[in-house]
Amino acid sequence: MNVLVYGIAGTMGKIVYNTLKNHPTAKAVCGVDKFANQADFDIPVYTDIKDVKEHVDCVIDFSVKAALPDILSYCTQNNIPCVLCTTGYNDDEIASINEASKSIAVFRSGNMSVGVNALVKLVKEAAKLIGMASDIEIIEQHHNKKIDAPSGTAIMLADAVKSQMDNLEIVNGREGICGKRTQNEIGMHAVRGGTIVGKHEVLFIMNNEVVTLKHESENKGIFAEGAIRAAEYLINQPAGLYNMQDMLF
Repeated sequence: MNVLVYGIAGTMGKIVYNTLKNHPTAKAVCGVDKFANQADFDIPVYTDIKDVKEHVDCVIDFSVKAALPDILSYCTQNNIPCVLCTTGYNDDEIASINEASKSIAVFRSGNMSVGVNALVKLVKEAAKLIGMASDIEIIEQHHNKKIDAPSGTAIMLADAVKSQMDNLEIVNGREGICGKRTQNEIGMHAVRGGTIVGKHEVLFIMNNEVVTLKHESENKGIFAEGAIRAAEYLINQPAGLYNMQDMLF
């Protein structure tokens, strides 16, 4: 499998590039990044995806959401599937992803970790069993360079709860005299500091007992491995929108 790594000069882009060096069935054939130094890579790196000349089987994107229009344009014009690992998309950007998925296979996930996606499944089950008897709070922690909040993973976890319960509203933090907590809230809390890779907790708080479901990422390599696994899955799929739940379960 020939992979184009978009955002190859970024932290995650470099990890994907290095992971692919030792992969048995996939390789990076080129990269795209406006800030890349060609001397740092042994494959062609372009500043504009329109200039790519190599045969590409799939695009893996760990960049910024501003790159989305160029990625989707390149992939739809060349009938190439793409794995979108960037988070923080707004409604219009999500709509453009959905539109592109009508003609190409698109894989999008707020977190590429297998463990996190197992957590999503467990959260759904817990919400079904005890959600109505609980006050539900989500706490996410990340490094001090993360630019969006709440994290894509935290939103995935909230969506997992909402898929099992009706009329829930996300409340991002609390400040001042905000009144009593209501039954239809999901409290969302973001922590930023140091070099935390990623920690997520979902608390189901009942009278006199608390059930906590938690995942902690120890190394960013798990996200690269998950993205490559997603790409291998995606190249065998018809046009459509896919996520980790589709691939794993």
